[in-house]
Amino acid sequence: MLIFHDYPVHGAIFDMDGTMFDTERLRFQTLKQASQELIGQEFSDDYLMQCLGLSAKTAEQLAQKIYGTEVPYQTIRKRADELELEFVRNQGVPIKKGLVQVLERLRKSGLRMAVATSSRRAIAEEYLINANVYKFFDLLVCGDEVEKGKPHPEIFLQAAEKINLKPEQCLMFEDSENGIRSAFDAGGITVLFKDIKEPNDAMLAKANFYYPDMYEYLIALDQHIPEMLMPQLQEAFPQSLNQLTVGIHGFGAIGGGYIAQILSHWDGFTRPRRILASTRNRLYREAVNSFGSYSIRYPQCSYDERIENLTVIDADNEQQMLEMYMQSSLIALCLPEQAIESESKIIAKGLLARFMSQDVQNNEPITFLIILNKVCAKYLVLKYIRDALLEITDEDIAEHILSEHYFCDTVVNRMVSKLTDQDLYRQLKIKHRLYQQYQSDLNDETIELSDETALSEKQEQQLTQCLEDMREQFQAGQFLQNMDLILFHGEADMPIYVENRSPLLVKMRQMVLVDQISDIQIIKNRLWNGCHAILAWNASLNGHETIGIAMADPQMQVFVEGLVDEVKLGLTNLVPNQAKQLDRMANSFLNSCRYAYKDPCERVARDPLRKLSFNERVFGSIETHIQQQIPYQKLVEGAVFGYIYAIKFLDLDEMKIVQHLQKHVKQLDISESQYKDLLADIYDGITAYLKKDQDVLNLKHFSEIQTETV
Repeated sequence: MLIFHDYPVHGAIFDMDGTMFDTERLRFQTLKQASQELIGQEFSDDYLMQCLGLSAKTAEQLAQKIYGTEVPYQTIRKRADELELEFVRNQGVPIKKGLVQVLERLRKSGLRMAVATSSRRAIAEEYLINANVYKFFDLLVCGDEVEKGKPHPEIFLQAAEKINLKPEQCLMFEDSENGIRSAFDAGGITVLFKDIKEPNDAMLAKANFYYPDMYEYLIALDQHIPEMLMPQLQEAFPQSLNQLTVGIHGFGAIGGGYIAQILSHWDGFTRPRRILASTRNRLYREAVNSFGSYSIRYPQCSYDERIENLTVIDADNEQQMLEMYMQSSLIALCLPEQAIESESKIIAKGLLARFMSQDVQNNEPITFLIILNKVCAKYLVLKYIRDALLEITDEDIAEHILSEHYFCDTVVNRMVSKLTDQDLYRQLKIKHRLYQQYQSDLNDETIELSDETALSEKQEQQLTQCLEDMREQFQAGQFLQNMDLILFHGEADMPIYVENRSPLLVKMRQMVLVDQISDIQIIKNRLWNGCHAILAWNASLNGHETIGIAMADPQMQVFVEGLVDEVKLGLTNLVPNQAKQLDRMANSFLNSCRYAYKDPCERVARDPLRKLSFNERVFGSIETHIQQQIPYQKLVEGAVFGYIYAIKFLDLDEMKIVQHLQKHVKQLDISESQYKDLLADIYDGITAYLKKDQDVLNLKHFSEIQTETV
């Protein structure tokens, strides 16, 4: 049962044409064409508008009244059906935006559901099957199955009776004057949508609820549907596809190994019908598109999760990239910081093309997820996109375009690794050998069909021919789909933190929406990124190859746990409203590290001097701790490990190390005496480590340079 605006609802009965499907306009076109062909005169718009919601019998009587009793209405209608079916079979049924999401929500709320349509059953069934929404309905009542068509209430009364409900227990959805009269007189809870005809006062008076379109009703319905909880890792994605296209600009580790999962879970009821993801890696592109899917492996729980409905496009193909920006409702920018400036040019072209388009769908805003490991990353992204727009359009248009869309900062809380090209090559070679073996055995296989419902001899012959036509391609495709293509290794941590700026994100199941995303960014930067880098530097200096192996070292584990506790202490005072997320991210970080056996320390430890900048992860924490007068011994040790790593593994000049240290410590917001104490602590730490390591040469150079600079 569903409580909708204080109405207890047990069932939902939908009109079809104009309500679920945008077929009324199509019907007008085909009836005009058919009447022109058969009587040399098009049916008028006035006549067709009067027919909205009428049964075929009533529409025929009206045609005879206007065009004469000899008008071959049945023949015209049959020809219009043929034209309409031809269009639908070639182009698909034009579905109202938001329909699948509405049907999925109502069904999962436990409602019984029916269709009450003036169309003939043969047409109704074909449309519902073609649109892949037949599965939502318990039964159909069609125009050729009732004595009295709309506006008589018979069709709605019969539908309610067949699902064993009273009319007043059912939502009844309509778009036409005759339809809303029928539903109102039946006694249902009436919901009216605008279609071709602007609703008049009489129609509105008979509607309990009026919405301009199905999508507006979806927004209203969501206020009465309980939010679904964060999905569990091994929980299946929704089966039903909505009408949305979404994009991933950058099919790398995070884009393919994390964001694709988030988009596939979507709101828990439906998922996008298509995900477009861009990459310049030809091997990845061709592999995914050949298999039709790929998988993310979660070693912690021995689970492979398959991602489907994803097409990988060529990031160097401008037309494909523009299409992604023209068609997508949401785009995740999963790009490294150094690529933002160059990629902003194609982003700007896509946004301008969308702005210039006459397509109504393209006038809707894009929700951008900025997946960049940087505090306030969206301002950097916006700067580059604005600059790129100004190269191709004027300032007013550029500002208007940027103001149209939602740019949302994010915090990613999962470690993901991507297979190397060599690993993927070896995997594909093995799978190709299996496929060749399968193909050689294919001729020996037979298909056995069984069905409880007996078929006629003619039907059996037709079915046999259909299966023969599809058999070779279908079986080969199925074989490829059943071979998991593993592209990414990910951790089990599910949520992504997203700035709460776009209405599209409100029901996204795997997202935690945050008003102050900068708080979460600071936690991630200092607790996760800072501790991760320090762990990698320390582990590398102790000879460990991966983070997971390092965490198996008891001394290393004690150090990291102490470091996390120390950083948490400073963050607790800095962002007091995020205590829950702070604890969660701390536990998540430690668990991730314990299982990160495939995460090389070398990868995490890279670029130590950037990570030791004054406004970055390590010194940012040290500054906070000094200001709050709380311990920071582990953090100083971490800074020492970073500089030692730079000396030993990157062979950086000691002069550069000392200059970097002095420059960045000097920029911290601390007193002169605190500056000198901190500098001395780090100098002493570096000196002590080099002595302990008996690194005489580096120790001598460092001591000389330290003395000179001081």
